[in-house]
Amino acid sequence: MAVNLFFIPHQDDEALTFGAAIRNHLNVGDECHVILYTDGSASNVFRQLNGETRSSIHRKILNPEREGYAPLDPTDLVRCRNDEFLRSCLALGLPVENIHFVQQLRDGTTTVESCESLIRDFTDRYPGARVKTFTDLGGNHIDHANMGRAALKLHREDKIADLRLYVEPYNLRQAKKTQRGLEVHKEKPEINREAVVASLREYTKWNPALEQFAIGYHSVRKEIDAAIANPVSYYHKPY
Repeated sequence: MAVNLFFIPHQDDEALTFGAAIRNHLNVGDECHVILYTDGSASNVFRQLNGETRSSIHRKILNPEREGYAPLDPTDLVRCRNDEFLRSCLALGLPVENIHFVQQLRDGTTTVESCESLIRDFTDRYPGARVKTFTDLGGNHIDHANMGRAALKLHREDKIADLRLYVEPYNLRQAKKTQRGLEVHKEKPEINREAVVASLREYTKWNPALEQFAIGYHSVRKEIDAAIANPVSYYHKPY
């Protein structure tokens, strides 16, 4: 049984980009850990839920009082995003003890050095573990790219033996353009596809009475819809 460490920058990335891969590893009995390393506090959904801008899924200005909830502060946003993440991971089939809310870093403030330190913490805890993180190629978010840069650095220093760098479906074309000749591998859920879809659907749930605000769906509705229709993970090996 192999141990796999998935480094996840924001709540919803585990389902959107890594969902098929995580499920395939679980299907063969591998041990998988997901490590959420930022707080996700920079999401502009905060303004949508508080009625400051139009809701991207309801297509109107929300009125929290009329919808049955109090306006959210930044702490509320992070708590509710973490709840979405936890529900998504459980739907995917991950044991609760393998879901790590590290969140040492504020959303949008990562550095290669801080990401490298976090990888070292977990590879020391799980010697010989495979490392899975985002690519540094293409026009992806700084929190995605910095973890990829840190992982590549450690791989080139022989600190990581087995590294896979995952490409967001919406960044696939740009990543290939950035690195000519890049060989990208495609993973679909071999069995238990419904678990990947269920994990994505946790981000679409709107039930203010339960503090379920479809934060992920407000943020990346088109991407979630595409992933539900075709759950897939793309990765490349170190270049």
